Amino acid sequence: MSSERAADPPLSSFRVPATWIDHNGHMNEARYLQAASETTDAFLAAIGVDAAYVASGSSYYTVETHIRHLAEAHEGDIITGHLLPLAADSRRLHLFVTLRRGETPLATVEQMLLHVDRAAGRAVAAPPAVAARLRNCLAAWGGQPVPEGVGRAVGAPRASARPRLRPPQGRRGRTAAVT
Repeated sequence: MSSERAADPPLSSFRVPATWIDHNGHMNEARYLQAASETTDAFLAAIGVDAAYVASGSSYYTVETHIRHLAEAHEGDIITGHLLPLAADSRRLHLFVTLRRGETPLATVEQMLLHVDRAAGRAVAAPPAVAARLRNCLAAWGGQPVPEGVGRAVGAPRASARPRLRPPQGRRGRTAAVT
């Protein structure tokens, strides 16, 4: 993560309550997503996608999320949420949220959102005013280095020594039925 990102003003800030702590003594994984969601909601409100906008029948829905847990958060920690818009077109919005304790990154959350007509239940183009605000944000944050972790996928490295799972074989090489 670049030092420029650490200087960005946070869009959200909160103290980790005791109710967010799991049996391992640190913040539960679902709360990282909640914190990122609050950060995304603050960004959306800043570009005009606020409660009144949603009440008018349109919104952005999250359709994909990838969380990377980098460090533990504990009860009482002050967490800040920082957001970088990566890309947008008429319907899609690609965001990258970093949750921090001070300068320490705790988690990153990469999201893809779709602009939707809530009544029709389908993706539609964002109105010109919202699209213009998104273009302005992208232009303002343009030229920043791509944050570490963007585009990462879940998976173990492929290794030739790793055993492969195979279905049980019946007679004559056919797959056996499972009962």
